[in-house]
Amino acid sequence: MLDKPQPKTQFRKAFDEWWNAQTPEFQERTDVHAAWTIFQAGYTAGKRKNLKRYIFRVGKFRITRWAESVTAAKEEAIIEADYRVAMRGGKPPAGGWRLERLGAS
Repeated sequence: MLDKPQPKTQFRKAFDEWWNAQTPEFQERTDVHAAWTIFQAGYTAGKRKNLKRYIFRVGKFRITRWAESVTAAKEEAIIEADYRVAMRGGKPPAGGWRLERLGAS
């Protein structure tokens, strides 16, 4: 299993395209691992450029959601809380979840 070649992820394909587009001088003076870190930061930021990060406390859980609005983030947080409780074999509260917003960025 470990000797089978693994398919490239979308991120890896994007990095390879970016790296091959760089000049040979840039490739010579830049460590591949450093370039990977730089590319990863830019790729992640660019992928979520229209989204904000919202953090909620829902019961015992701390749930982070990336969404365009706080309303959409709350809806996703409730779905996530229901999922986490179901995974533990419980049921959501009858009165619904109380979301406490911890932060946004």
